[in-house]
Amino acid sequence: MASTPTFTLDQKIFPKHKGEITVRFVHMNDLSQRDLDRFLSTVVEGKIGVAPAYGAKQVLAFIAFASLNQVLLLKLSKNPNSTVAAQKCELLGTRIFMNSDYIKFAFHMDKLCTSLFHDLSLYITGAVDILSSSPHERHLLLTKAEVLGGEPTVNARAVKGLFCDEESAKVERSIIAAQAWAAYQASLLRPLSSRALIDTRVHSVEEMTFLAKTIRDAEQLRALQPTTASNDIEDDYKVNKGQLQARCARFGTRIKMPSSNQQIRIEFSTPNGTKVQYRKNLSYLDGRSVGLNLTSGASSAKNVKLSTVGRDDPTSADTLRTNILLNVLQNRSNLLTIPFVKEIWFPQEARRPSTATFAMPVPVAFNNPKKPLNHSQEEAVMAILSNKPKHRLVLIQGPPGTGKTTVIAAAVVSIIACGDKARTVWLAAQSNVAVKNIAEKLADEGFLDFRLLVSKDFHYDWHEELYEEIIPNVIRSDDFPSDRVVTERLLRGSRVILCTLSMLSNDRISCFTRLVPPSLFIFDEASQIEVGSYIPVLYRYQRTMRKLVFIGDDKQLPPFGQNDIATLESVFELPHLRSQAFFLDTQYRMPIAIGNVISQRVYNGLLKSVHPITSKLGCRFINVTNGREQRRGKSWVNEEQNRIAVSIAGKLAKLGFSYRLISPYDAQRTLMENSLKQASLDWGDKVFNVDSFQGNEADYIIICVVRTQRIGFLQDLRRVNVMLTRCKKGMIICTDKNFLQNVAPKSLVAALANAVGGDAWVHWKAALQPGFHPFPTVH
Repeated sequence: MASTPTFTLDQKIFPKHKGEITVRFVHMNDLSQRDLDRFLSTVVEGKIGVAPAYGAKQVLAFIAFASLNQVLLLKLSKNPNSTVAAQKCELLGTRIFMNSDYIKFAFHMDKLCTSLFHDLSLYITGAVDILSSSPHERHLLLTKAEVLGGEPTVNARAVKGLFCDEESAKVERSIIAAQAWAAYQASLLRPLSSRALIDTRVHSVEEMTFLAKTIRDAEQLRALQPTTASNDIEDDYKVNKGQLQARCARFGTRIKMPSSNQQIRIEFSTPNGTKVQYRKNLSYLDGRSVGLNLTSGASSAKNVKLSTVGRDDPTSADTLRTNILLNVLQNRSNLLTIPFVKEIWFPQEARRPSTATFAMPVPVAFNNPKKPLNHSQEEAVMAILSNKPKHRLVLIQGPPGTGKTTVIAAAVVSIIACGDKARTVWLAAQSNVAVKNIAEKLADEGFLDFRLLVSKDFHYDWHEELYEEIIPNVIRSDDFPSDRVVTERLLRGSRVILCTLSMLSNDRISCFTRLVPPSLFIFDEASQIEVGSYIPVLYRYQRTMRKLVFIGDDKQLPPFGQNDIATLESVFELPHLRSQAFFLDTQYRMPIAIGNVISQRVYNGLLKSVHPITSKLGCRFINVTNGREQRRGKSWVNEEQNRIAVSIAGKLAKLGFSYRLISPYDAQRTLMENSLKQASLDWGDKVFNVDSFQGNEADYIIICVVRTQRIGFLQDLRRVNVMLTRCKKGMIICTDKNFLQNVAPKSLVAALANAVGGDAWVHWKAALQPGFHPFPTVH
């Protein structure tokens, strides 16, 4: 950035504007009354354009104020709590932010006014969110052009250039100044409605703290999204008549229709060298298959690499969450008065109703002689079925293998058996796979009176095989009806609906919620869900919901982004809720030796194990002494551990064993999958990274630890807990014994190695022998 304290702004947004615009740059600690007087003397009709710029962790770094021909650009202190900075903040608050003589206009006023509170302890009055005046989506660059007057008054290309980096502090100072001046220009175009004014003084400290944290968390999560993402395609792509025809290789890296701010980057080799082209649109997209038009001269394209440039648009859930919180700030929403909102975020204000949640309690009507409920499961089920006011909101902690889905199935079966048509159940989870797992459990228990709503993007051509056993129960998003009669035909009287949490914010499911009004919500994987993600559900279904149940485990995967954003919380991190959680205390999945270590090291010895395999040799360690960790992009691989893991996979395949391979590093996951292909072994749905495998299990698990010099992933207890608790019969861990003893001796993997003892170790050369069987005596 330039260091000139005063400069002339060369704006290009309004081609016909001729006046000179002067920008004065001041460090916050040097701000004086005179600086403010000089700027405020240029303000006409009390209107000020405001533009913030945010630095690391979305903290305010700059604020610009604009009038018709002047911009005051402030660089904020890195230590806002210092005496000098606090005095300057008070001055700024008194003269501008809290001065009702001035109306402040900003494009994203919701983020700005909560950031003022969060970062500078400042309130604001007379604040206007400019984008609220448009009926179009807030994230679109075209919306900004529209609120500025639209073409031909506005140069749309210049608007795109001005806001392409959103409100980042990394841009030139002239960009921040121009955004503030544009905000001022927007203030001149539309009549001011008093209903649109934001006054944060009307909210208590607790309410502002909630709003500021929730908006900041969402902004930080969005900032974590990559601006460029590689798209993996199969090797058998073709270039035919100027069109690239390819199939996506992985769902997680698939090509999607480019969002408003995205384009597809195509890199390929030709006899004349490497070329790069960009495309805003796809020729076609059909499941895995994708087509892209190329310019002439690309018929001989080789080594094609695709990537998506630009962030995804906000989801419907993201958009609804933003709008709800904005409406709260504009005093247009009752969110803060909803009883469940108070119970989650404002426990000191929550008043537990004295009336029952439902007219009658429901008795447990679940009878599985082969696998009856244990005492802790029965207590959890009874809490779900209870109509007592104290059980309006229930948390259930379920460690690995303790039967969380069994508890859900028992509760659902009991509710439907009671015959009360007013009692409905909506089951939701963060991931499609978790929702599918619940559906399969219901089917296993002989309960098929449910419907599963699934996105076409996830189902078609990608995961259809996951739903083969429950096809009659699946309703795909491209089949969602708008007609009540068709909806009734699809539901066939079912009062149990399954879907992802994000789908609950999709307007297209209103056909189902009208016929099956949600009264009981059960959220699985709740420990992976950032608590603010429930806001759309709590607001949208406030009139019908009577009870909330959260099932998860805060000793397994945390909400996405928590490693980078320490303030992210799930409901399990809220002490007043966590203290009342029910604990499922018996695991049935893992062999005893593994279960005992997990209990002692992760669950304070409270987790009991019931399993037929009692031998310590249910867990084997392969000592890969010649393996070395290697950097691969932003991830890690270990070639030798991969070689051993694939060899063992081949042996298990010959034995007819069901197995999966897991690694904490995605680059190793890719390496293992490619190696399975090269070895002509089944590779589909076989290899996973840890984060994609919670909630899943297999008879046998093969793990590559990868690291040999630094502890890396092994210091993350929650993720290692997931990694080590997926097997039902046996687990093989490829690692380096010296590494565990000297680099990671306090890790959970080392604790497991110590527990199973020296007999569990096998040298890598022995593991490669044709006659090697990892479990010769226990299976």
